[in-house]
Amino acid sequence: MKKEQVVRTFKLADAVLKQKADELIALIDRDITEFTDRGYNTAKKTELTTARNTVDSFPSDEQLEAVKINLTEQKDAARNALEKSMRSIFKMAEHVFGLYSAKYKEFGNAGISQLSDAEVVRIAKMMSVTAEKYLPQLADEGLTSEKINALITQREALDIAIDAQAQGISDRDVATESRVEALNKLYQLSTKYAGIGQDIFYETNEAKYNDYIIYDTPSGLPEVPPVNPV
Repeated sequence: MKKEQVVRTFKLADAVLKQKADELIALIDRDITEFTDRGYNTAKKTELTTARNTVDSFPSDEQLEAVKINLTEQKDAARNALEKSMRSIFKMAEHVFGLYSAKYKEFGNAGISQLSDAEVVRIAKMMSVTAEKYLPQLADEGLTSEKINALITQREALDIAIDAQAQGISDRDVATESRVEALNKLYQLSTKYAGIGQDIFYETNEAKYNDYIIYDTPSGLPEVPPVNPV
């Protein structure tokens, strides 16, 4: 069974939730006598602070996205280098064997810019074998063993870059999901203890009651109703 996508259970901005949790921990320490009477103890404080620290330790969405973009750029650069070498060899084969010859077709599909990364890798592997086979005929066009070896190295570099990009995307997805789970946990604990704080000081201390209010808005503040034009 496919796992359901993990989604945020709150509207607060991540940084605001972290700030509210910091404030809440300090408020509970201030009012520890009342909270102890409600069952708050060292273990529960550890649970709350650990949830806060876990959120704080995760890289941000922007950082995770930057890693993915960097890996994609590396993959694209590796592909561009490989395609350049492949086009040169295609051109050599065209000059010697003709564009529509069977020997030219042995080098693979020349429309590499339209193909997937995996297909480019596959054709490059085919090309290196074929280029080695016809090296004597293509030598006058500038083909050398060193250029064939460079082609092989570039193909391997792209293959590795493709895997690294895929792993990077997977790692980002896992990290993003874990981060949302940690944020949801922190929000759940924060609203629990904020609710207890409100209950404790309801009708006994308005200022302290207000301290424990957490508005589920991006800013953590009460929403301002829109002003209707007169």
